[in-house]
Amino acid sequence: MATTTQVFAYGWTFAIPLIAFLWTIVILIYSLSLPSGLRWSVFATAVITGSCSFLAGGLVGLLFGIPRSALGSAGTSRTGRYQANSNLVEVSDWLTKIIVGVGLVQIGRLEPALSRLAANLRAPLGAQPSSAAFGMALVIANVLLGFLFFYLWARSLLQRDLELSDGFADSDDAEQPAPIAPVALASEHLPVADQALPAVPPAAREAT
Repeated sequence: MATTTQVFAYGWTFAIPLIAFLWTIVILIYSLSLPSGLRWSVFATAVITGSCSFLAGGLVGLLFGIPRSALGSAGTSRTGRYQANSNLVEVSDWLTKIIVGVGLVQIGRLEPALSRLAANLRAPLGAQPSSAAFGMALVIANVLLGFLFFYLWARSLLQRDLELSDGFADSDDAEQPAPIAPVALASEHLPVADQALPAVPPAAREAT
């Protein structure tokens, strides 16, 4: 049962790279349909365009999915010797707000921007009637795949690794022996008062 749950929980780690690999096959099929002088240049251009789109979407997904420190958000400090650096989380927070704000303001210009992008991709992808549509599908699909992959990775695997590293740090701090007080250390080397002097027999006391 646990194995089945893990498969469903982390199935995206196999599904998303598989879909990206299938896109490489689609690019190859599209390139083979072009004239022989354009095939491999279009194939290389399409692969680079898809890879850049995947990484661009992955960067945005990483910004949205970077886990926050529960201790840092609550305003409490760790009991260890060091405290985690939260600069990346703060930068991610600001960039996420900027992206959402600019996206909402410029949403009306999205369609003209996509049209210009399709027109710019038409010539590098063979200048065929379907080149613009193929380029748009390639960019949008890989942006979404990259966003989902890095977002899920940051929310699950990266968060788990950070929790494990924090757990190891806490255990290292807990395993350190407590310092011994000087009074307790000195008392271990001093003789006990009852055993310091031998008992004097009564006859010896009368003789004195």
